[in-house]
Amino acid sequence: MIGIVGGSGDFGQGLAGRLRAHGHEVVIGSRTPRDEFVANAEACECSDIVFLSIPPASVAETVRGLATQLDGKIAVSVATAVVFRDGKPTAEPGPVSLAELVATEAPGARVVSGFHTVSSKSLAAIDRELGEDVLICGDDAEAKVAVEELAAKVVSGRVVDAGPLVVSRWLETLTAVLLNINRRYKAHTGIKITDLP
Repeated sequence: MIGIVGGSGDFGQGLAGRLRAHGHEVVIGSRTPRDEFVANAEACECSDIVFLSIPPASVAETVRGLATQLDGKIAVSVATAVVFRDGKPTAEPGPVSLAELVATEAPGARVVSGFHTVSSKSLAAIDRELGEDVLICGDDAEAKVAVEELAAKVVSGRVVDAGPLVVSRWLETLTAVLLNINRRYKAHTGIKITDLP
């Protein structure tokens, strides 16, 4: 079972739809359970892999409250360091990445960071093929392999292992670059890594 904490937005809905299309069972968690959404804690408890689709300002508090339910689970941090100033996206990273913050607040979780360059709008357009790559990082090799297998079903591009979890400090800021490109060109761009074997 795959859980998505904070999954009621475009990212969560799009990811759920694409994974379900490949036969995966997905449960969507929310702070306000209703209809097809369960409580975030329940989504964690019944899942082996949990995507944390949480606003950056809420990561520490939310994960701290779910630490017990995340113990032993693969937790995929997709949060970015993006904030909007005067309506324009900019990156404001903290002293550590949001993914590292997840690892601190839920020390029993197997944290993987990724999907920062995948447009939520594009993800939610289920019928659209995503020809981009997904970048992931983490310190748990087995957890990264599990996330790579899922990511390969979401995009038609490659899944690229960008290294240890500390690399998330830079991955989380790439979103701001893409958002500014998207504003200029009225697009939903992604990233392709070239010249890999």
